[in-house]
Formats: sequence, structure tokens, C-alpha cells
Amino acid sequence: MVRTPLPLIEKNSLIQLQMVLPRVLARQVTQAQMMSVCALFRRMGISQLFLSGLPDGFFEELSRSARAFLFFLQGTDDAAKTTSRSEPYFDAIACGDTEAEREIAQHSRATWSPGEEYEDDFLYVRILMEHFTLAASPDRLDAAMRRYERLPTTGDDVRLALCQALVTADAQRFEEGLGLLLEVRTRELRKRLEAERLSPDDATTTAHLSVEVLALLRLAERAGLPTEMHYPLAPSVARRLDRARLPPPASWQQRITSIQGTADAPRQEP
Repeated sequence: MVRTPLPLIEKNSLIQLQMVLPRVLARQVTQAQMMSVCALFRRMGISQLFLSGLPDGFFEELSRSARAFLFFLQGTDDAAKTTSRSEPYFDAIACGDTEAEREIAQHSRATWSPGEEYEDDFLYVRILMEHFTLAASPDRLDAAMRRYERLPTTGDDVRLALCQALVTADAQRFEEGLGLLLEVRTRELRKRLEAERLSPDDATTTAHLSVEVLALLRLAERAGLPTEMHYPLAPSVARRLDRARLPPPASWQQRITSIQGTADAPRQEP
């Protein structure tokens, strides 16, 4: 399968952001389109991580993804939101942007959207939001967990075990659940790569690093659970939050001019 060289991914993503960010700022995008916008920030961050071996730029781009998504949520009616599509919530957790994490959870739709998302997908994200970010009451959390456990699809859903482990702070169950999730994610990625159903930019970036897995490890640590140093799809360097220097909240909007500034800059004579 064709893979985009890492040095080209940031340029490709910036060009695409230049085209789409005016529509984001005008609040003329759907949530599905917004997820594609956030994916551009994520790809740039991963490419910077892989090129430099340092997580500084990676954390910055994850924060920009989270802040851009928060802007979308703040200007969108709940009827047009689907909480299961909240990958930037994981971005905020993975980069340690606790303010964006809290605001995303508060502005996300609190109810399932039938016809737009699967209920188990909704409950997986919503339970994490309520337990770790919104400090929901035990009764509310228990009701959500029981609802998740009673779904007919939960037999094959490895995320349920992860939610149960995180809520009850069960270290062994978390490791088992995470291992199964990693197996599933790795198998899915392999199939998509073999079938050439993954974009060339993702084949070089998100196929090798999962922000969702990084976020789950962060939540496990917040729950007091021990974690290993190395996991598939979650390189240890991407967990170095001691290097996180988050950009200003509105810096994601400046990406609309960064590629223009590069193009307009005078050429240096040799």
C-alpha cells in the first residue's frame, strides 16, 4: 500500500486545513466533517513525533484538535451531535489538556442519538466522560453501566470490560481488556492496510499510534492502576506528559495562515 512520507504529511495537512478552517469558523461543517478536520491535526502531531523522536509537537497538535472540536460543539445544537464520534476527547486526555477535556464533556450530547450512532459506541464514550471528567453521581454511573451490560452486542465488545475495569479500578481486568482491544485494533488496521482502505497519510501515522489507547492508559493512571511502559500503538515517548507545553487555546485557528505565511515568504537566494 502507498504510504505518504512523513515530511510531506504536515504540508498536506496544512493545505487541507487552509481550505476547510474558514468553514469551521463559519460553523458550516457537520460533526463527520469536523472529525476529518481533527484528524489532520492528529496526523501532523504523529508525524512530528515520529520525525523528531520527541512528543512536544505531538501534544501541541492534539490540543489544537481538541480545541477545534470544542469550538464546533459550542456552536452546534445537540440534535446534530453524536457523542460516540468524540475522538478529540481522547486527544485532550492524551495531551493533558484538562480544560479542553472538561469542556468537551460538558458540551457533548448526554443522550444517545438513535439512527446516527450505535448505543454501545455512545455508552463507551459517555461512561468515560461521566466517570473521569464530569464526576457523575454513583447512581447515574451505575445506571449507565447496567444499560451498557444489558445490550445484546456486549458479548463481543471488548470496550465494556475496559469501562468496568476503569470504573472499579481493577488492574488485572484492565490489562486483559486492553490486551484484547489492542488485538482487535491491530487486526482491523492490518485488514484495512491489506485491502488498501486506509489513506496514505494514515498508513504512515495513525496506523502506528492510537490516541485512544494513549488516553485509556492516562485514565488508568488517574484511576490508580499500574501500567507497563510499552504497548503496541502507544509508544512510551508519546506518554511523556512532562514535555507537554500546550499552545494557546485559539492557536488552532492560526493554522489557516501558517501555510499561507510559508507560501508568501520571500525565497532565500542561494
